[in-house]
Amino acid sequence: MSISSRKNTAVFGGKFDPPHLGHQLSIFLALEKYGFDEVWVIPSFSHPFGFRPGDFDTRLEMCRIMARPFGTRVKVLDTERKTGLEVAYTVDVITYLKKNFPENDFSLLIGSDNWKVRKKWKDFDKIEEMCREIVVIGRGEDEKDGFSLPDISSTMIKTMIKEGKDPDIFLPAGISGYIRKNGLYA
Repeated sequence: MSISSRKNTAVFGGKFDPPHLGHQLSIFLALEKYGFDEVWVIPSFSHPFGFRPGDFDTRLEMCRIMARPFGTRVKVLDTERKTGLEVAYTVDVITYLKKNFPENDFSLLIGSDNWKVRKKWKDFDKIEEMCREIVVIGRGEDEKDGFSLPDISSTMIKTMIKEGKDPDIFLPAGISGYIRKNGLYA
């Protein structure tokens, strides 16, 4: 397969608990600013740093809602569950993807918060070797490429809900309704 026919794919993993506009804007940047052919959103099945995210299938569905505006250019995958590992590290996910989708060139899309703690990641140097590139998206005060996204976090969204505040302005279309309908984070 020639390099020109390969898909330039950004892998975007995270808890997405819940997915928010910062996540959706990161996808937009990957497609429109950085020119990826597609973005694969991969919610964490279990988290290597000990976080206890909400129900996996619920987060997977919210990611699908978040991805709708992008059509077929964004896929939401349950890759971490499919690896069969109790804890799937990013290096495991990239290894799995490269083995099962050899027609794709994979890059990693991460937030500046994760970039700062990359030394804690398992085999980050191997991730750098396996990926075509690593794209870091700035947030809040952390500028990358001269700009940053609004300082929105899933923790902030959950806190707002617990305090009875409406976080809709920080969420992609459809996420607030899904959260309310399913009584999440209250």
